[in-house]
Amino acid sequence: MSANREFWIRIDPAGCVTGSVLAGYVGLLAEDAHKEFTPRVADRRKEAAAGWRHELISHDEWTRRAQPCLTGQCSHPRGTAPTAAAS
Repeated sequence: MSANREFWIRIDPAGCVTGSVLAGYVGLLAEDAHKEFTPRVADRRKEAAAGWRHELISHDEWTRRAQPCLTGQCSHPRGTAPTAAAS
């Protein structure tokens, strides 16, 4: 699988995907993806401690896991995950 068909997804502590980006745009390291979504180091540390994570997935997995969350069709609780900006 090539990097241009892989996606980094951003997952909140409740398990809901809150963002995605092409891996070819960001890079192949989770740290690179986290920097893309959250530029400030202090905010990244807070998010990591709170349980935010980033996963590299295929397009098929993106369709299955990310698309429902990003379009509001998932069953994850809404508005329960704190963001770094709210801390």
